[in-house]
Amino acid sequence: MKGTILLNHTENVKQIEDEEKQRFFRTLLVEMDIPIDDLWENDIPLSIEQKIKLRSILTTYKVQVIDDLDGHMQVYFFDDSGESVLVGEWHKCSYKLKRDLKQRDPQKQLYLEMEVNCWSLFEEQETSEA
Repeated sequence: MKGTILLNHTENVKQIEDEEKQRFFRTLLVEMDIPIDDLWENDIPLSIEQKIKLRSILTTYKVQVIDDLDGHMQVYFFDDSGESVLVGEWHKCSYKLKRDLKQRDPQKQLYLEMEVNCWSLFEEQETSEA
């Protein structure tokens, strides 16, 4: 799924990108029927204790997350035979600085377009069933 998020040029881009990545990851875990409702009730960042519990839950349900420092994340599920299946992927976001000359306030003329590119196995199943 690709999408665009419009941001004020003064916003904390890294924080917004992390929030969107967490929202994608949480949605993916819900789609996989992994019980995280008690642990992760809303989109607030997880505490250290919650992250430790989440890691334990992911190990129990045979889910592995590879999140590199460059912004790319892959989520794998391991079946009973040990085969891994890629169930979701978040690609590094790209940005475009744009200017809206229709805005009278010079502070509002500049804005960012954050292009989000993520993929989920469940999205493909929904489109093939329709």
